[in-house]
Order: sequence, then structure tokens, then C-alpha cells
Amino acid sequence: MSLTYRSDIDGLRAIAVGSVVLFHARIPPFDGGFIGVDVFFVISGFLITSILYREMAGGTYSLVDFYDRRIRRIFPSLFVVLAATTLLAALLLMPGQMKTYAATLIPSALFFANIHFAELLNYFGPRADETPLLHLWSLAVEEQFYIFFPLILFALMRLGGRRLSAAVLALVAIGSLVWAQSIVEKDQPSAFFLLTGRAWELLVGSLLALVAWPRISHKVATGIAMAGALAIIVPVFLYGPGTIFPGLAAVPPVLGAAAIIYAGGFAPSGIVSRVLSLPAMVYVGRISYSLYLWHWPLLVLAVLWRGRHLTYIQAGLVVLVAVALSALSLKYVETPLRSGSALGGRRIARIGAGALAILVTAGVALGLERAGRGFFPLSPLGTAAEAAADDKSRFQRECNNTARFWQPADMKTIAACALGPDAAKGTYGVLVWGDSHAGATFLGVAEAAVAQGQTARLQTMAGCPPLFGGLARQDQASGSVCAAFNAAVLEEARRIRPKVVVLVGRWAIWTTRAGSGFALVTDEIPGGMERSKENSTRVFAHMVERTVAELRGLGAQVIFVGQAPEFATAPVRCVAQREFHRTGESAGCYVQARADVERAVGPANAMLSAAAQRHAGVATFLLSDVLCTADRCSAGAGETFYYVDTDHLSATGARHAVASSGFGQVLAQALAADRTASAPAGGSSAPAGDGAPVTPANGAGASAPRP
Repeated sequence: MSLTYRSDIDGLRAIAVGSVVLFHARIPPFDGGFIGVDVFFVISGFLITSILYREMAGGTYSLVDFYDRRIRRIFPSLFVVLAATTLLAALLLMPGQMKTYAATLIPSALFFANIHFAELLNYFGPRADETPLLHLWSLAVEEQFYIFFPLILFALMRLGGRRLSAAVLALVAIGSLVWAQSIVEKDQPSAFFLLTGRAWELLVGSLLALVAWPRISHKVATGIAMAGALAIIVPVFLYGPGTIFPGLAAVPPVLGAAAIIYAGGFAPSGIVSRVLSLPAMVYVGRISYSLYLWHWPLLVLAVLWRGRHLTYIQAGLVVLVAVALSALSLKYVETPLRSGSALGGRRIARIGAGALAILVTAGVALGLERAGRGFFPLSPLGTAAEAAADDKSRFQRECNNTARFWQPADMKTIAACALGPDAAKGTYGVLVWGDSHAGATFLGVAEAAVAQGQTARLQTMAGCPPLFGGLARQDQASGSVCAAFNAAVLEEARRIRPKVVVLVGRWAIWTTRAGSGFALVTDEIPGGMERSKENSTRVFAHMVERTVAELRGLGAQVIFVGQAPEFATAPVRCVAQREFHRTGESAGCYVQARADVERAVGPANAMLSAAAQRHAGVATFLLSDVLCTADRCSAGAGETFYYVDTDHLSATGARHAVASSGFGQVLAQALAADRTASAPAGGSSAPAGDGAPVTPANGAGASAPRP
């Protein structure tokens, strides 16, 4: 296709950046707005390849000229934004946040941010909306692509011309897509961030420029453009956090962008081209690069400064500020420095200025990491609070699975995720099983088991309740991975035959907090497939019964651990922010009214306690009884913190909850129970009254089963 200025492509840029910005601002219903990046990749591949092909075919190609143009296009706005973001971060961020930010500066300046974030972001790593430079992963992907692509294209053109080039690049594109789809469910960060899983999107744009596509009529082109627009717009509204992406899910927006670019060359007066060519659309397209650079750091820094998500109005105001800064960047930074006459027209001066910008940024990053903070220090109490946010045991860090990408081959080994004398032998007497709350609680339970000569094994899957008899639906996830994980845990338990199984979960999300997003469903009871709070609570009770039946059938004693109290704001963050901003007394951060806690965790705890009363060999241990008095619940005191966030216990909190209560005695009695009195392996649960009951201590948190 010929390369002439096309206003509709600028308009397509506006659609791409607009969807991304609205998605990042959390403004509904643009939950799939992240596909705007894929549209950008196609546009970039098309435009750059068009220029390269024209120069190679005309004998004017120069690799040095190419990189000079890239520097003039990319560097000015990028390093202005990096400088401004770093200054704002030094003013607004607490020391711990500043150190995390500083660690992302060098990868961002050297264009390997995608590799850095692929390794950094995980379930317990920094959250995406706490990482001001996260969006630069896509810029890194592009620049890595353009390090190799011009050389490869030049070689292919010399060897076989346009046809060979297109054929080889098509094969590479197919290979990249196949790789992305093959790995996305197992290792989504790699598929999402790395060039290997994204190259095909840029290459679709390249093939659009290289292949001699047939001419089509205005009517046909208009239809193709309409189909392309739908292929972009529909995912923006239908995709969301539960979408397995990229891979095949990225095909519609990628082909949609290619269709619009292709059809626009033959139907410039078609409805899609006319809409995209509106002056407002074209202008947003012109500022799209700067807007992409500005919007995300401003949104993230606003969230970090406030300590909570922005309202729609606040997010909208931040976006307007980003638009204003982008307009200024276009006029005073991009346009003047993009010209070939910039810096006196001397190419060596521009390349040198680019290298200097990278060196200065790297120096600032190293200085900030060494200083360990921005402009303002933090009090000793605030420093302790920041440190407590990272107070996780190695088991919590290393043994958690994620439901979206788990498969049986990913099962953690016993030796790696067990504590006690038999861990290395691959056996254990106590199984601690549950969601991420099990990982948070494990250290305390495991040390109690070790004190009694036992080995405790952790089996944890984020977001998956340790229950049988139904599916845990999460957003668009069916719950089948959770069911598969639970089945694998049970299979291992059948082989190991633990004496005690301790079940830990964030039960409230399946009862009081359940709804269309998170809900338990089952086909084992009438009407059990409805996704509602009421039905999820009903299915929860059913699944508790089924789980007791399965585990008692193994001859194991069962201890349900009631959910830890949830706090509206993470106590560690609350204390650190109040200390940093000097906004008031931090003592209030540690406490929450018990009545508020019970509204969330009370119903599930009551159902677990009732199950213990109905079945022999089953006990409950309520963390709310340990961490709460009659009227309030505590997350610590002074420089001692029991939580790392709003609901996960810290290592300190797990030890405190177990050591300061009667759990050790509950566990001891469960371990001493007569296994021969339990139901036979593989059978149903023991009838009421069968078996040796676990008689819990009178300590806080324990409730007795029916004798």
C-alpha cells in the first residue's frame, strides 16, 4: 500500500489511546480498553514498514537514518515524562514506594521495561496500579522489535525481494501467535509483556505494508472498515480482567485495525474514514503518543498519594490534565525536536543527546535507590509500617499458585512447601489447604505442628476455596482450574494420609461478598447454578458438607479456620501514610469495630461452626475471636503489625494468632484422635457421633464439635 498522509490513521490512533486511557482510569464500561495497545502495534508496524520498504526499494535506506528518526520520534517526550514523573514521585511517594519506582527507571530508559515487569508482577508483587512506569512495557516491545526488524527486512529484500520478505515474516508472525497462545494460560506475564508473544501484532502491520493487496471497490472497502471497527469496539466492552489475553483473544482487534487501515486506502469517504478523520479525532491521534506517556503516571501517582482508588470525577480530571500536558508536549517538545533540523541538524548531536538522556536517567535512578527515598523521610513508626507490608514468610511468597494459569504439572513439591522433620522425605501429618489466606496463616500453624513433632504441608491456590461439590466462579473464569487443583490436593492427601487437614479461606467472598463477579455454583442441588449472593451462600453450606465428607472419608480430622477480620484500609498503609503526610494520629489505623467485621465474616464463620457441631472429628478455629475483643478488632499496636494488607495476615500476625490462642491444643487433640474410628478411606463422612471427636481447648478462637 502506498504511504501518503492519512487522517483516518491518526483517528485510529485516537481510538487506540482513548480506549487505553479510559480503561486505565477505571471508567466503565471500557473494561477491555487494554486492546488499544494492540491497535497501536498494528499501526506502528504498518507505518514503519511502509517507510523502510520505500527506502529499500528506492536504494535510499540507511540504518543510521532510521535510528536517528526513532530517537527524534521517541526520546524527547519520553525523557520529559520520565523527568517529570520522577520529580513528582520524589515529592509524593513514601520511601518504600520510591525505591520500587527507582528500580523501574533504568529498565524504562533502556527499553527493557517489558522484561523487568514480566519478572516483577505476580500475585504478591507490586500491583499494576502502583507502578507509575508500567505502561512503558509496550514502548520497550516496539523498540526491541525495531532493533532487529530493519536488519532482517533488509536481508530478506536483498535475498528475495518483496515476496520472500512477506512469506518469511508471515511465518514468523504465525509462530509468534502460536507461542503466545500456547503459553498464555501457564505464564500470562511472559505472553503479555515479551516481544515473542507480541511480534505478530507488529508484523500484521508490516505485512499490510509489504503485500500487494488487491484493489477493492468503495462499497466493499466500506464494509471491511465497518467490520474492522466492530472487531475493535466489541472487545473494548466485552473483554475484561478475566479474559485470557493476549494470544487468540488479541486477533479481533489486531485484524480489525488492519482492516481499517487497508479499507481506508480505497474508501476515504466511507463512514469509518469520515468519523476517524474528524478534526477532534485527528488531533487526539496527533497527541496520542504523549497522552499515552502522560496519563498512566499521573493516574498512578494520584492513587498512591491518596491511598485509595480515584472516583470517576477525580480520574476524569487527571485525564484532562494529561490531555493538556500532551498538547503542550506536542507543540513544544515533539514537533520542534522531531524535525531533521533539531540540534542544528547534526545527527551525531541528536544521538549524543539521546545517550546523555539515558545516562542521566540511570544516574538518577541509582542515586534514588541508594538514598532509599525521595525528598522527604519517614518517621520510625512509618518505616516500621512500610517494612511490615513485606512481612511474608517464604511459604507465602513461593508456594502460592494462581488459579488462572495453574495446571497439574505446576503442583508445588512437598519438600519445597512443608515445614517439619519429614518435609525432606516427602510426607506430612498436617495439611494446610486453602486460598491465599492459607499461605498467610501457614507459618503460625506449621510452627504449632512442628512443636508437636509433626510436619505441616501447604497447598494454596489464590482465589480458590478449599471446598468440593461446586465451582468457584470468578469474573469470567469458570472455576474449573480451582476444581482441578482441589482434586489434585485430595489425590495427594489420599496417598499421604495426613492426620489433620486445616482448611483456611477468605470465606466472605463466597457468602456476604458474593455476587455476579464471585460466586459458588453447583449442579448438585436444585437451582444451584445461579450466580447470586443468596445462592452462593447456599452452595457454600452444601460444599462445606461435601468437603467434610471427603476428608473424614480419608480418616483425617478437620479444622476449619474462620476468616481473619478484614480492614477497609490496609493498616500498614494507613499508618505509613499518616506518618508520611502528618495528617493525624495513626492509632486509629489499627482498629475496626467488631460489628463491622462480623457483618463480613460472621455468616461464614457461623456456618463453619455449625458444621463442626454436626460432625464428629471436625472443629473450628475463629481468627476473629483471637484478633477481636467484644467491641473491636486489632491489626496490631505500635510497631507490631498483624497484616500485610487489608485481609492477609503477616508472618508476625500468623504467629501471634496461633501462639496467643488455644490452637495448639486443638491441633494436639486432633493429632491424638483415633484414626481407626473415622470413616473408611474413600467412603462418605462418618455418621454423627462416630469417631473420636476433636475437643478443642477453651482458648480463644476454638469451638467444639458436637460430641
